[in-house]
Amino acid sequence: MSASAAAEEVDHRRQVMTLVATGLGLFMIFLDATIVNVALPDIQSHFDVGEAGVQWVVAAYSLTMGMFIMTSASIADARGRRRVYLGGIGLFCVASVLCGLAWDITVLNVARGLQGVGAATVNVASLSLVSAAYPEPAAKQRAIGLWTGIAAVGLAVGPTLGGVLTESLGWRSIFLVNVLLGVVVVLLTLAFVAESRDPVARRFDLPGQLLFIVGVGALTYGLIQGSQFGWSSPLTLGLLGGAVAVLAVFVRTELRSRSPMMDVRVFGDPVYTTAIVTIFATLFGVYGMFLVITQYFQNVQGYSPERAGVLMLAYTVPTVICAPLAGQLAARVGGRRPTLVGLAALALGFSVLAAAIGGPLPFVLVGLALAGAAAGFAVSPATGIAMSSIPPERSGMASGIMSAQRALGSTAGFAIMGTILALVVSMQLPGDLETLVPDATERAEVVEQVTQAANPQAVAAAIGPGRPLAESDDSEKGALAAAADGAFVAGMRAAFLVALVLALAALVAGWRVFPKGRATTDEQVEGEVEQLEREEGGPSRPTTSG
Repeated sequence: MSASAAAEEVDHRRQVMTLVATGLGLFMIFLDATIVNVALPDIQSHFDVGEAGVQWVVAAYSLTMGMFIMTSASIADARGRRRVYLGGIGLFCVASVLCGLAWDITVLNVARGLQGVGAATVNVASLSLVSAAYPEPAAKQRAIGLWTGIAAVGLAVGPTLGGVLTESLGWRSIFLVNVLLGVVVVLLTLAFVAESRDPVARRFDLPGQLLFIVGVGALTYGLIQGSQFGWSSPLTLGLLGGAVAVLAVFVRTELRSRSPMMDVRVFGDPVYTTAIVTIFATLFGVYGMFLVITQYFQNVQGYSPERAGVLMLAYTVPTVICAPLAGQLAARVGGRRPTLVGLAALALGFSVLAAAIGGPLPFVLVGLALAGAAAGFAVSPATGIAMSSIPPERSGMASGIMSAQRALGSTAGFAIMGTILALVVSMQLPGDLETLVPDATERAEVVEQVTQAANPQAVAAAIGPGRPLAESDDSEKGALAAAADGAFVAGMRAAFLVALVLALAALVAGWRVFPKGRATTDEQVEGEVEQLEREEGGPSRPTTSG
């Protein structure tokens, strides 16, 4: 074997192991986003707290991850993405130990917030490292497809693994298991992942950092607590209005900065912006769907957490298969077609779910499979399109923007689809119960029992018709549960229709904006370089298309 061939083999091995190391880190944080859901009832019982006390076990993670994503991206670009990635893994594991050893609910919620900071760091640094390890456009698309597929596995197996661990080892085990995976990730990263950073020394944009943290923090908090405070309450309106005002100041500040944390001018590129909107719309629908469908399986159908998790494989398997296929397809034909196929499948999946919910299980599973295929096809090529629009030295910033969209999309999906579900239940159920519970006061109490936990942080075992509805005999409880089931299904159908509208809007925008034509392959890049050198008499850097 020649020296060049040996060197090429070593580089390929390093690329593959970089993908494995960063993919496992991403798997860990996505797993933790959903693994905790089925354990919340046990946590609530252990600490003897109400819904208001336990809801922040989920909310604190989303809040801090959204707030610190861009700060993590800036630090990664400046200090080294590998170093920051390892720091994020370390912080996440330490916070996981604190979660597992928490002696009261406040400590647990604070530790979950620290996990969110670590997750933000791992999220942005992992994509930056993958992008740096695969500079060739075609290889980058394939690698991002695999990276997305690994993340999808963590997201989807969380409910199943969480149920098994909670029932067999107790709720603390769902946090402590992170330490074992974190050790593996650290060892792989130290052994195989090369350091990369922005070669241009940039001033730390403190005003931009603070404005972003405050603005995104207020927006995320407002979305999370909207249904708790009331969407028309002064506090909710103040949070959301204040967030918009602060983010407007943030944009103005970044436009004037010589070294901005986020180059907001990139949003002037319609292709880049549409790719970002695609990622937001997809994650909005998928995360909202997780909330709704797990509640449907466990509360309406009465399935155990394990069985509900197994049924979620109808979503997981297509995602895992389609994500790498989408990356390979995007490398050959460009990102437009696989992204549009994914958005079309997403819209079709939500259409099927809206029609099938409350009906035969196989049709619901078909809707889940379509949504899973959509997540695999849409996110990976859209991510490739967006990353290809940004200079490699600012890949941390680009990764931060996309991670922010994922965090905001998932939070908005939980918040808005969960609120729609609760709103429809609270509006429809009183009329459905009028003949069953003639007394208005008692009827209001029954409705409150069904809807009191219907908020964006609600988990399947803590909300809905599976809970005791009233002090009645078995026949009355059966009739009450049936009425609640009907209202719950109607709310789920409305939530899926909202996700359908957003998916269709993203599909139309992508159809109009995403460029047509084949992707820029490695051979085409080399050909462009040679052609430009012949025409201009010197080396030039070609532009690439997504």
